[in-house]
Amino acid sequence: MTTSIRSYAEQAIPHLQKILDKNESTMSSIVTRLVTDVQGGKSLFVFGSGHSGLFPLELYHRAGGASFLIPVVADYLLPTAGPTVVRVLERTPGAANALLSRAQPRAGEMIWISSQSGVNSAVVDFALEAKKMGLHTVAFSSVVHSSAVASRHPSGKRLFEVCDQVIDLGGHVGDASVAVAQDLRAGPLSTLGSVFLGHSMLVAACAGLEAEGVRCTYTSVNTPEGEARNKGIEKVAAERDVLLR
Repeated sequence: MTTSIRSYAEQAIPHLQKILDKNESTMSSIVTRLVTDVQGGKSLFVFGSGHSGLFPLELYHRAGGASFLIPVVADYLLPTAGPTVVRVLERTPGAANALLSRAQPRAGEMIWISSQSGVNSAVVDFALEAKKMGLHTVAFSSVVHSSAVASRHPSGKRLFEVCDQVIDLGGHVGDASVAVAQDLRAGPLSTLGSVFLGHSMLVAACAGLEAEGVRCTYTSVNTPEGEARNKGIEKVAAERDVLLR
């Protein structure tokens, strides 16, 4: 077994192409809906906990990002809260549901929900609550991983089984991709994959919206023209995004 600095890339780069090909049709339908939603004044919400919490943070309010995206996150569900804390809360039904009320989504809006395994009670409960509120739910989850393990939610359902649409992150059971010893892998793919597919859809949606005169794409605030442009976009986004107020 030979492992080098190229070993992860040799797994990750083909993996990204594979999941793009696999999800392209679903992604295209999401982009079409998203463009229509934003033109109608709707927002896109994105949720994740644990390391999946990096997904909404990466997509939110950045150069090249979308102003219509609102992250649904909390410090107590991020890795910085500590693994022992997050582990308990992720397995607790309803632990994340209050975040939906704080974000104030409206019926008919879309929410992306990220979880590699999709089996923990908090994320399944969160998706079910979102559906009760009339949101269009999209799971970012590994179907192969999720199908191999039992749900921890009282319903027995996993995230991909309760959402309206599924973006399959593929990969391996356990997420890690590179064999470093017998029966041991390193190099997780889920964050890389979800961010890649998320940005892929946002780029397409922003292009479509900008072509229709909807200013929704942030530029770098570290340039004079970028900051001026962003202030105008932020003024509109702040009507829904509490983090901008």
